[in-house]
Amino acid sequence: MRFLARALFWLAASAGLLLAGFALLAALLLIPSIASRGELPGDVQRQALGLVYSTIATQALLPELVLAFASWLVLARIVPALELSGRALAIALPLLAAAWFPLVGHYSFGIWSPSSPRDYAMTLLLVAGGAALALLVPRALSAALAPGCFAPQGNHGMVRRDE
Repeated sequence: MRFLARALFWLAASAGLLLAGFALLAALLLIPSIASRGELPGDVQRQALGLVYSTIATQALLPELVLAFASWLVLARIVPALELSGRALAIALPLLAAAWFPLVGHYSFGIWSPSSPRDYAMTLLLVAGGAALALLVPRALSAALAPGCFAPQGNHGMVRRDE
């Protein structure tokens, strides 16, 4: 039961961080435009920005996050060494997120159509990188999510009594 509670806490914290980070990035990108025009966006522009934000969040960011999260929980059971090491976690989790991006980009991210390999690479970096970072930060900040917390019991001499 603690495994499930810990996993749901990790997912909720990561999703909140991802969406807040995306909102901050979007705001930072809008500041130069607002400053050059000297006025705030009107109602129609705010609604359009909200629609774009929610579409990117639901079509790309959240599917990427959920797929990386769920597959990490499975991978941690199959290859516990990746879960037990903070360094391995920091390397493998972004690679896992990047591995899901082609699927998310092709099947879920319907409003996106890459125009060049650079466009594809930049979107991969933003989507998969953002999801991986959002998954890693709560693990770095919370003792309850420390490396090894999702490894199977009794693995490599570690006995997890809380699962």
